Amino acid sequence: MPRSVRRRKQPPTRHNRMLWITGGSIVAVVLVGGLLFLNAKLSPRLSRPTVSTGRVWGQAHAPVSIEVFSDFQCPVCARADALLHRLAPQYIDTGKAKVIYRHFAFIGPESHWAAEAAECAGEQHRFWDYAQYLFTHQAGENVGAFVLNNLKRFAAQVGLETTAFNACLDSNQHAAVVQQDTREGRNRGVQATPTFFVRGQRIEGLLSPDQLAALIERTLSH
Repeated sequence: MPRSVRRRKQPPTRHNRMLWITGGSIVAVVLVGGLLFLNAKLSPRLSRPTVSTGRVWGQAHAPVSIEVFSDFQCPVCARADALLHRLAPQYIDTGKAKVIYRHFAFIGPESHWAAEAAECAGEQHRFWDYAQYLFTHQAGENVGAFVLNNLKRFAAQVGLETTAFNACLDSNQHAAVVQQDTREGRNRGVQATPTFFVRGQRIEGLLSPDQLAALIERTLSH
Protein backbone atom coordinates (compact mmCIF):
# COMPACT_ATOMS: atom_id res chain seq x y z
CA MET A 1 0.00 0.00 0.00
CA PRO A 2 1.49 3.14 -1.07
CA ARG A 3 2.38 5.49 1.73
CA SER A 4 0.33 8.63 1.60
CA VAL A 5 2.34 11.80 1.18
CA ARG A 6 1.13 14.98 3.01
CA ARG A 7 1.19 18.01 0.89
CA ARG A 8 3.71 20.44 2.30
CA LYS A 9 2.56 23.99 2.75
CA GLN A 10 4.28 26.19 0.25
CA PRO A 11 6.30 29.10 1.64
CA PRO A 12 4.87 32.54 0.93
CA THR A 13 6.01 34.13 -2.23
CA ARG A 14 8.21 37.20 -2.23
CA HIS A 15 5.22 39.28 -3.22
CA ASN A 16 3.21 38.07 -0.23
CA ARG A 17 6.10 38.66 2.15
CA MET A 18 6.38 42.25 0.92
CA LEU A 19 2.66 42.78 1.52
CA TRP A 20 2.98 41.48 5.10
CA ILE A 21 6.02 43.69 5.80
CA THR A 22 4.37 46.78 4.34
CA GLY A 23 1.13 46.17 6.21
CA GLY A 24 2.96 45.57 9.48
CA SER A 25 4.94 48.79 9.08
CA ILE A 26 1.77 50.80 8.55
CA VAL A 27 0.14 49.31 11.65
CA ALA A 28 3.26 50.07 13.71
CA VAL A 29 3.35 53.68 12.54
CA VAL A 30 -0.34 54.13 13.37
CA LEU A 31 0.10 52.62 16.84
CA VAL A 32 3.18 54.72 17.64
CA GLY A 33 1.49 57.87 16.38
CA GLY A 34 -1.55 57.14 18.53
CA LEU A 35 0.57 56.60 21.62
CA LEU A 36 2.47 59.84 21.05
CA PHE A 37 -0.81 61.70 20.62
CA LEU A 38 -2.21 60.31 23.85
CA ASN A 39 1.02 61.03 25.69
CA ALA A 40 0.95 64.64 24.51
CA LYS A 41 -2.65 64.93 25.71
CA LEU A 42 -1.98 63.39 29.13
CA SER A 43 1.46 64.85 29.92
CA PRO A 44 1.48 68.29 31.56
CA ARG A 45 3.22 71.02 29.61
CA LEU A 46 5.93 72.88 31.51
CA SER A 47 6.25 76.54 30.62
CA ARG A 48 9.73 77.74 29.84
CA PRO A 49 11.41 79.76 32.57
CA THR A 50 11.50 83.51 32.09
CA VAL A 51 14.70 85.35 32.96
CA SER A 52 14.08 88.98 33.80
CA THR A 53 16.41 91.83 34.76
CA GLY A 54 19.47 89.64 34.35
CA ARG A 55 19.90 88.29 37.85
CA VAL A 56 16.43 86.82 38.26
CA TRP A 57 16.21 83.14 37.34
CA GLY A 58 12.66 81.90 36.96
CA GLN A 59 9.23 83.27 36.24
CA ALA A 60 8.47 86.75 37.53
CA HIS A 61 5.21 85.64 39.18
CA ALA A 62 6.73 82.67 41.02
CA PRO A 63 5.29 82.58 44.57
CA VAL A 64 8.61 81.77 46.31
CA SER A 65 11.58 84.13 46.00
CA ILE A 66 15.02 82.85 46.96
CA GLU A 67 17.65 85.53 47.33
CA VAL A 68 21.24 84.35 47.45
CA PHE A 69 24.22 86.53 48.36
CA SER A 70 27.25 84.97 46.75
CA ASP A 71 30.88 85.49 45.71
CA PHE A 72 32.14 83.92 42.48
CA GLN A 73 35.43 82.97 44.16
CA CYS A 74 33.70 81.17 47.03
CA PRO A 75 33.89 77.36 46.63
CA VAL A 76 30.84 76.79 48.85
CA CYS A 77 28.92 79.22 46.64
CA ALA A 78 29.79 77.00 43.68
CA ARG A 79 28.18 74.10 45.50
CA ALA A 80 25.13 76.26 46.25
CA ASP A 81 24.84 77.10 42.55
CA ALA A 82 24.98 73.40 41.70
CA LEU A 83 22.24 72.82 44.27
CA LEU A 84 19.99 75.39 42.62
CA HIS A 85 20.53 73.78 39.22
CA ARG A 86 19.69 70.41 40.72
CA LEU A 87 16.35 71.67 42.07
CA ALA A 88 15.54 73.83 39.04
CA PRO A 89 13.46 71.24 37.13
CA GLN A 90 11.19 70.72 40.14
CA TYR A 91 10.80 74.27 41.38
CA ILE A 92 12.25 76.97 39.12
CA ASP A 93 11.28 75.64 35.69
CA THR A 94 7.75 74.87 36.93
CA GLY A 95 7.12 78.41 38.15
CA LYS A 96 7.04 77.60 41.87
CA ALA A 97 10.19 79.51 42.81
CA LYS A 98 12.58 82.08 41.41
CA VAL A 99 16.16 82.88 42.39
CA ILE A 100 17.50 86.41 42.76
CA TYR A 101 21.29 86.67 42.72
CA ARG A 102 22.94 89.30 44.92
CA HIS A 103 26.63 90.09 44.73
CA PHE A 104 28.61 89.87 47.94
CA ALA A 105 32.07 90.37 46.47
CA PHE A 106 34.27 90.37 49.55
CA ILE A 107 37.07 87.85 48.93
CA GLY A 108 39.21 90.14 46.78
CA PRO A 109 39.56 92.15 43.58
CA GLU A 110 38.89 89.12 41.36
CA SER A 111 35.52 88.78 43.08
CA HIS A 112 34.62 92.30 41.93
CA TRP A 113 35.89 91.72 38.39
CA ALA A 114 33.97 88.45 38.09
CA ALA A 115 30.79 90.07 39.39
CA GLU A 116 31.10 92.93 36.90
CA ALA A 117 31.70 90.41 34.12
CA ALA A 118 28.53 88.54 35.06
CA GLU A 119 26.62 91.80 34.87
CA CYS A 120 28.03 92.39 31.39
CA ALA A 121 26.84 88.91 30.41
CA GLY A 122 23.45 89.88 31.82
CA GLU A 123 23.25 92.65 29.24
CA GLN A 124 23.10 89.85 26.67
CA HIS A 125 20.55 87.92 28.80
CA ARG A 126 23.16 85.32 29.72
CA PHE A 127 23.87 86.17 33.37
CA TRP A 128 23.15 82.68 34.70
CA ASP A 129 25.05 80.89 31.94
CA TYR A 130 28.11 83.02 32.63
CA ALA A 131 27.70 82.69 36.40
CA GLN A 132 27.63 78.90 36.13
CA TYR A 133 30.77 79.00 33.99
CA LEU A 134 32.53 81.06 36.64
CA PHE A 135 31.50 78.71 39.44
CA THR A 136 32.68 75.67 37.52
CA HIS A 137 36.04 77.25 36.63
CA GLN A 138 37.27 78.35 40.03
CA ALA A 139 40.99 77.84 40.56
CA GLY A 140 41.75 79.41 43.92
CA GLU A 141 41.21 82.83 45.42
CA ASN A 142 42.95 85.87 43.89
CA VAL A 143 45.50 83.75 42.02
CA GLY A 144 44.68 85.05 38.54
CA ALA A 145 41.78 82.78 37.59
CA PHE A 146 39.39 85.70 37.20
CA VAL A 147 41.63 88.41 35.79
CA LEU A 148 40.16 90.50 32.98
CA ASN A 149 41.74 88.57 30.09
CA ASN A 150 40.38 85.29 31.42
CA LEU A 151 36.93 86.78 31.99
CA LYS A 152 36.90 87.95 28.36
CA ARG A 153 38.00 84.50 27.21
CA PHE A 154 35.19 82.94 29.23
CA ALA A 155 32.71 85.17 27.43
CA ALA A 156 33.81 83.76 24.09
CA GLN A 157 33.56 80.21 25.40
CA VAL A 158 30.04 80.83 26.71
CA GLY A 159 29.09 82.19 23.30
CA LEU A 160 28.63 85.87 24.08
CA GLU A 161 29.15 88.68 21.61
CA THR A 162 32.67 89.55 22.70
CA THR A 163 33.03 93.07 21.33
CA ALA A 164 30.14 94.36 23.41
CA PHE A 165 31.15 92.25 26.41
CA ASN A 166 34.75 93.45 26.40
CA ALA A 167 33.71 97.09 26.08
CA CYS A 168 31.30 96.66 28.98
CA LEU A 169 33.93 95.02 31.19
CA ASP A 170 36.62 97.59 30.38
CA SER A 171 34.26 100.45 31.22
CA ASN A 172 33.65 99.30 34.83
CA GLN A 173 30.08 100.43 34.32
CA HIS A 174 28.70 97.82 36.72
CA ALA A 175 31.13 98.42 39.57
CA ALA A 176 28.57 100.52 41.45
CA VAL A 177 25.96 97.74 41.23
CA VAL A 178 28.37 95.22 42.74
CA GLN A 179 29.32 97.61 45.54
CA GLN A 180 25.68 98.45 46.22
CA ASP A 181 24.73 94.76 46.52
CA THR A 182 27.63 94.11 48.88
CA ARG A 183 26.63 97.06 51.09
CA GLU A 184 23.03 95.88 51.11
CA GLY A 185 24.16 92.44 52.19
CA ARG A 186 26.11 93.84 55.12
CA ASN A 187 23.12 95.97 56.12
CA ARG A 188 20.97 92.84 56.13
CA GLY A 189 23.39 90.93 58.31
CA VAL A 190 25.27 88.92 55.70
CA GLN A 191 28.62 87.84 57.13
CA ALA A 192 29.50 84.88 54.93
CA THR A 193 28.66 83.35 51.59
CA PRO A 194 26.43 81.86 50.52
CA THR A 195 23.61 83.45 52.50
CA PHE A 196 20.01 82.79 51.48
CA PHE A 197 16.90 84.82 52.22
CA VAL A 198 13.53 83.11 51.83
CA ARG A 199 10.55 85.21 52.88
CA GLY A 200 12.70 87.25 55.24
CA GLN A 201 14.36 84.25 56.84
CA ARG A 202 18.15 84.37 56.64
CA ILE A 203 19.95 81.07 56.15
CA GLU A 204 23.73 81.18 56.25
CA GLY A 205 25.77 78.47 54.57
CA LEU A 206 24.97 75.56 52.29
CA LEU A 207 21.71 73.67 52.55
CA SER A 208 21.19 70.10 51.42
CA PRO A 209 18.80 69.50 48.51
CA ASP A 210 16.22 68.05 50.90
CA GLN A 211 16.50 71.03 53.26
CA LEU A 212 16.04 73.61 50.52
CA ALA A 213 13.18 71.62 48.95
CA ALA A 214 11.47 71.41 52.36
CA LEU A 215 11.92 75.15 52.87
CA ILE A 216 10.34 75.88 49.48
CA GLU A 217 7.45 73.51 50.20
CA ARG A 218 6.78 75.15 53.59
CA THR A 219 6.78 78.56 51.96
CA LEU A 220 4.40 77.38 49.25
CA SER A 221 1.97 76.06 51.85
CA HIS A 222 1.68 79.40 53.68
